[in-house]
Amino acid sequence: MNPDIKKIHSKSLQLQTKMLIATITIGFLLVCITSFLALSGLKYDYETNFPAPIKEIQKLKQIQDFYIIDIMNYVNQKTDISSNENLMLNVWNEYKLLRKPKKNFLRQVKQFYQKKISKKSYTQMQEYRQYEFEEIQKVDRIIKTTNDLLTKLYHKKSKHYQEDIKILISLSVEINKAISNIVGLRLKISMLKNSTTNVFYKITLVVLMVFMFIVIFMTLFLSNLVLNYIKNTNQELEKAINQKTKELKEINRNLQKTIEHEVEQSRKKDQIMYQQARLAAMGEMIQNIAHQWRQPLNSLLILIQSFKIKFNSGKLDKHFIDTQTEDALRIAKNMSATIENFRNFFHLNKDKGEFSLAKAIQDSIKIVNPTLRQKNITVYTDIENDIQLYQHENVFTQVILNLIKNTYDAILEQNINNGVCEIGLNVKGTTAFISIKDNAGGVKSENINKIFEPYFTTKHKSVGTGIGLYMTKQIIERQMYGTISVSNSNWTSKISVESYYGAIFLIELPVKQNQQKDNHG
Repeated sequence: MNPDIKKIHSKSLQLQTKMLIATITIGFLLVCITSFLALSGLKYDYETNFPAPIKEIQKLKQIQDFYIIDIMNYVNQKTDISSNENLMLNVWNEYKLLRKPKKNFLRQVKQFYQKKISKKSYTQMQEYRQYEFEEIQKVDRIIKTTNDLLTKLYHKKSKHYQEDIKILISLSVEINKAISNIVGLRLKISMLKNSTTNVFYKITLVVLMVFMFIVIFMTLFLSNLVLNYIKNTNQELEKAINQKTKELKEINRNLQKTIEHEVEQSRKKDQIMYQQARLAAMGEMIQNIAHQWRQPLNSLLILIQSFKIKFNSGKLDKHFIDTQTEDALRIAKNMSATIENFRNFFHLNKDKGEFSLAKAIQDSIKIVNPTLRQKNITVYTDIENDIQLYQHENVFTQVILNLIKNTYDAILEQNINNGVCEIGLNVKGTTAFISIKDNAGGVKSENINKIFEPYFTTKHKSVGTGIGLYMTKQIIERQMYGTISVSNSNWTSKISVESYYGAIFLIELPVKQNQQKDNHG
């Protein structure tokens, strides 16, 4: 298919899909809004037509009882009704608070609807409310007049007692009539509200049905358009897929050979890098041997010269020979032990074997400790417990030496006078945790994520090759099935009990998993 035609079809499908989604969304929102208004209106009608009027009528009934019962008791028996009068006045004030109009959105919406749709019922309702308001004003005036009259009678200030009693009785009759009118008007208003509500909900139901019909119709119509387009597009896609499948089959024929070639090249690259790392380590070890042998060789030279001096002075005796011979043998044994440590490091066993992690760490430290002491770098060990690891011991030793060498270079680079390196070992369950900490100030934030990359180094080319930490990560993850990470943090030495800031390398080695992989692989 022509690319331009494809673009036009794609845009058409997108437009139809957007229209479908927009229609469904708008229709759904309209249905939800209409339903919400209907339910809210129902709640509002219930509250205005049932609980509120009932409370008002109850208040009016209490006022009627006062004027029918308490006033008659006072007239006939001259009983004290002052407390009941105060109670009645409180009830009347509560009634007026209930009658006070409250602002309500739904009420405003309904009034607007009544004005536009049901003008006759709205006008009649307003007339009833006006009559009701006038009756309430009338009751309020009567209550004030009655209150003043009762106060005058209580204090015996009435000059025409019988006439005042008659007035009191006529006021009671008048207020009861007014209250009955208020109740009647309230019932008429409620009936008008109910009839308006019925019409309102019938119209709402019709609107909802119309909205639903429009949504369903538009959904079906647009869905049909989209489905037809999808069918046509699928037919075109099948042709394109068949063509691409043929091309992919052709590519896949050579893909396996390409993968095997790349894997082989990657293996060769790792082998070359591993050999480079070993050669770099060998150079450092030879330097350490030369350093460690310098002092013993000087001692042997002095010892040999002492034989000549004694012989020339004629003081060479058996005791001197035995003593000097013993010292020479001790020095030779120490030099032999040094050679043995380095020989074990460079000797690669093809077969794995069990070895002590703690001992391997201690042996690694012995190899480089003279060089570290020369630069005033102290190595602490915090070995909480030990475990036997099933692996190549010299491979693990190289990992520890690489990390110590990294610490050594970082301390020298930062010109730290009293360098500190602490190596910790803690075994929890079947996992060994090995930490190497220093006080060299940590790895720079821009380098911390690149520190394990091949050939990455911040040192001069004459000092570092950039493959030590890379090979360390490869050994830990590929050969020992563990993980290694680095972070910068404050830490406190458990040996010197002093606080430092520097890099922390953390190695996690799964012991059982390591053995299981070896047994099955």
